[in-house]
Amino acid sequence: MKLSNAAQVVSHYVRANWRWHHLHGAALERYQEQRAQRLLAYVEQHSPFYRQHWAGHDLHNWRHLPTIEKQTMMEHFATFNTRGISKEEAMEVALQAEHSRDFSSNIAGLTVGLSSGTSGHRGLFLVSPQEQAAWAGVIVARVLHRLPRSRVRVAFFLRSNSNLYEEIGGGPIQFRYFDLMTPLNDAVQGLNSFQPHIVLGPPSLLGLLADEQAQAHLGIHLQRLISIAEVLEEQDQRRLQAVFACSVHQIYQCTEGLLAVSCAAGSLHIQEDLVALQFEPVANGPEERVTPIVTDLWRTTQPIVRYRLNDILRLAPAPCTCGSSFRVIAAIEGRNDDLCYFAARTGGKRHFFPDTIRRMILLADARITDYQAVQQRCGQLRIHLAVSPDANFDEVASAVRKSVDETLAQYDCRPAVVQIEEGLLPLPAGTKRRRVQRLAQD
Repeated sequence: MKLSNAAQVVSHYVRANWRWHHLHGAALERYQEQRAQRLLAYVEQHSPFYRQHWAGHDLHNWRHLPTIEKQTMMEHFATFNTRGISKEEAMEVALQAEHSRDFSSNIAGLTVGLSSGTSGHRGLFLVSPQEQAAWAGVIVARVLHRLPRSRVRVAFFLRSNSNLYEEIGGGPIQFRYFDLMTPLNDAVQGLNSFQPHIVLGPPSLLGLLADEQAQAHLGIHLQRLISIAEVLEEQDQRRLQAVFACSVHQIYQCTEGLLAVSCAAGSLHIQEDLVALQFEPVANGPEERVTPIVTDLWRTTQPIVRYRLNDILRLAPAPCTCGSSFRVIAAIEGRNDDLCYFAARTGGKRHFFPDTIRRMILLADARITDYQAVQQRCGQLRIHLAVSPDANFDEVASAVRKSVDETLAQYDCRPAVVQIEEGLLPLPAGTKRRRVQRLAQD
């Protein structure tokens, strides 16, 4: 890291720490309002898309401005960002980096990233050097929680590297990027040599590393694991904690911003000094399940204002014991697209959240080690199971089928067409795992 960049990162680290300890209540509301008004004034002047999108609306009432979604952002990419970068030239740089695995290229000094997204829909993002420095300072403050007194080695597993991540390394923090495309044996050898204190990666990858650690092929002694990119389910978290004998935290980040990070106590806090999240209740769902609308209070290169996400979140009812008043996400349950539907006996159909499907399967038999559930039409469910070596698959399948029937009956639904198959579907390298997936169009 260059000395000038390092100074910026340290400055943002100090300010992020101050905000974490001092912004709450009315002070946080004033801070968000000031940041939002400054952001909107800049965006209206420099983004042709937003200027037209907001025509006739009162920008001071920004929490009620019309929303946007990924498709809109990608369709209007050149006028959406404030630097006039076209989607074609950004995509060319991003795809070239994907193919060469060299992620150092940029456009006009801007870092270009390509996100596959949980749904598989590509999303491009542009980040300026100033935004990189701000992100790096916040990450050190919120993920490491304090500047380390001695060298800390951090290994991170991602589908692609980025100048954004390289910005963090230097001084007492030593980062090493591991490509998710790297063969597992090579990754194990690299980790054994590097001996990281912290490992970041998707839960599906962390699970493979846990297998290697349990078999003594991997021998690392961790202070912490950090789950990124995929939904971290309870059973995965428990197993990772047991195998590595360390805490498991989360980073909830996407193309649209750094949304939430686990505190030292392990609670997943919304980063309310970085993003203003508004919540809409999931239709016909329990009150605590919501979908977020994101406004990034810092990014001006590719502004994110009232951006509707499709994630299903469950908010914690009480503040965290760590002392921060930043709101807590109790669980990220999946995507709204992955609600499964079954016919109600009284007519119509009922929806089931991914978490309900997960419990319906996993609680059926303790010998289930992993699962996938795919719905292709209402009233149908195909379940793929991985079971322990000593398990009789027919017995486990029978228990799952009974659990499905009982759960549907409990919610007054008609019996479903259920297919249960042994073995999991292969997951292409670099693809985010979705254990519950709805492919139906009805």
